[in-house]
Amino acid sequence: MQAINKAEGTLTSTYALMIGNGILPSDYLSHKNKESTASVDQYAGRVEAAGMICYTAKERSELATKLPKDAPAATKAARKKLQDRRTELLKTVRRGLTTAHKLACPEEYKAGGANEPKTAIEDLGALLDKVIKLLQGDKPFPDTFDHDNALAGAQGYKKTHCPR
Repeated sequence: MQAINKAEGTLTSTYALMIGNGILPSDYLSHKNKESTASVDQYAGRVEAAGMICYTAKERSELATKLPKDAPAATKAARKKLQDRRTELLKTVRRGLTTAHKLACPEEYKAGGANEPKTAIEDLGALLDKVIKLLQGDKPFPDTFDHDNALAGAQGYKKTHCPR
């Protein structure tokens, strides 16, 4: 983490080595996050290590003291900025690990769901579902329309040609 902090996240080989040793990006999420793979002790160790490398001894002692309630807004903002430095370092490490993990395990990051185009058979099945729903609905059809045969034909065609 010290090297990552000094190089400002440009150490792709360090991230690759971390991924190779089994460290996952989700290890750098808080243990309170449901996607985290780190235990309470592991995450606390990472937070402590990040604090040791991104703060000077003077800053650590300043953070150890409690800020008075009547402190000016500028002082509170400076304290908040100082506290956020450690969190930002952890986020930077997690982003670098995510990139390295995507390169090492691309199969886990394949796009799916709504981004993946549907096949013609899937489109046809969806349209047949609409036809069947329409035929089973309450809308009136002309007297000359053979409703029962049309419904049976649509259901049979879907079952034969568009199995799911």
